[in-house]
Amino acid sequence: MDRILMFDHNIKDIGLYTRPSTQGDELDLVEDFIEYYIHNFLKSNKTNNLAIFVEPKVASGFPDIVFASYSPKILENWSEQRENLETNDLKVLSQLLMTKGSTGSELITRLKMPEKDTIQAIEKLLDAHMIIRDHGLWKPVDIKKIYNIKKLISVEAKMTDIKKVAEQSLINTWFASQSYALTSTSNPQSSTIKKFERQGTGLYCKKRSFRKIVEAKKLASPSSYQSLQFNEWIGRTVAHLS
Repeated sequence: MDRILMFDHNIKDIGLYTRPSTQGDELDLVEDFIEYYIHNFLKSNKTNNLAIFVEPKVASGFPDIVFASYSPKILENWSEQRENLETNDLKVLSQLLMTKGSTGSELITRLKMPEKDTIQAIEKLLDAHMIIRDHGLWKPVDIKKIYNIKKLISVEAKMTDIKKVAEQSLINTWFASQSYALTSTSNPQSSTIKKFERQGTGLYCKKRSFRKIVEAKKLASPSSYQSLQFNEWIGRTVAHLS
């Protein structure tokens, strides 16, 4: 289990906060699914490591589970200065990754952040060796030096409320590379399956064992500053453990 990192409680040192899980059938479903996912991961993936976040606090709420498959080489381009990066800094970095480069004034306009905060974020990203200055633009360094997550998969669990869990799984696409719903309903209706296919999110169901009913659409990653935040949580933890 050396290849598995579990994040299921607050870790203030890295800026991670989680919601305490409520005992009951839904928690049993979540815990069983985590076991199932770990077993499949270790069997099928010999290259990467796996981080598991249980109800982490993100801007849109508390997704039940987030699985992050990441490169064991995450510390190769790590720097101590990355420990100091905060949400605003990652918002600036995410914007630069999307635009492939921007001026300071473009960043201020697009992000609607105060000039002082934007300049401070640029300085912190420079210190952390994550951006460079090139022909008057701030540009990110090679993405492989910034982002070591290979898959970022969110899972929302509900015993029976498929409508609610479908909505939640769609919300999570703002940061996940694939977003799934998990339910104990063993045979979902065809209209339910079509809904998931239409919105690009996936569906796992459980009878005796877990079955993937709908494969989630693969989305670009990192897709937002929150994707980057998961990478930083992992990197900081691995750095502290090494």
